[in-house]
Amino acid sequence: MIALCNKFADHKCYDIAIVVDVLRASTTIVTLLSFIDEVYITTSTQREEENAIYIGERKGKKIEDFDFGNSPTEILANKDIIKERYENGEKVILSTTNGTRVLKNLNSKYIFIGAIVNAKYVAEAVKDFENVSLVPCHRENNFSIDDFIGCGIIAKYLNREYDDFIKAAVELTKYDWMSLILESSSAKNLKNLGYEKDITFAMLENSIDAVGIYKKEDNKVVRVK
Repeated sequence: MIALCNKFADHKCYDIAIVVDVLRASTTIVTLLSFIDEVYITTSTQREEENAIYIGERKGKKIEDFDFGNSPTEILANKDIIKERYENGEKVILSTTNGTRVLKNLNSKYIFIGAIVNAKYVAEAVKDFENVSLVPCHRENNFSIDDFIGCGIIAKYLNREYDDFIKAAVELTKYDWMSLILESSSAKNLKNLGYEKDITFAMLENSIDAVGIYKKEDNKVVRVK
């Protein structure tokens, strides 16, 4: 069974979960994992380590004193710098408004990071599990259609029975889902902040083959594929 798991669905999360924050935490994490092996997760807005690369946002805006915003296109533009510092022993630490909070609060045994950019690859990573929860992060506790559609795109690669929420999400992917994301409140906020390229990037289905799993005891996401 593939089921939706969050406050909008009265369903306990399965032991296997895929967290989806299309705009933009999941997309940023997957982008980072395309060239480094691990990303540390925090909910803090303070720099707590000297030798570390801090990436993060609050309400879409880069956190003051952080190195980079929660922007996959900014991450790629600075890929060489980030990779070099990482290979020299610096941690990469991410803090976001919703995505990192959801990761820390989720109690599933195995937590994967899902996005549109790695949809079929994260689906492949969980294909041998009978029951999988898809967890849309949403925006400031409000329903976010971009995350809902992201769940549907991942689910369509899983040949399994769906609950009614996932059926609806998959159905949306059969139509002009890109326009729905472009008109979402999350996308409009990012456009207003000058991050329109991030929206386009986040909709590039299966463009990155990296898959990460969250290790709660270590507060980090580790690349598994």
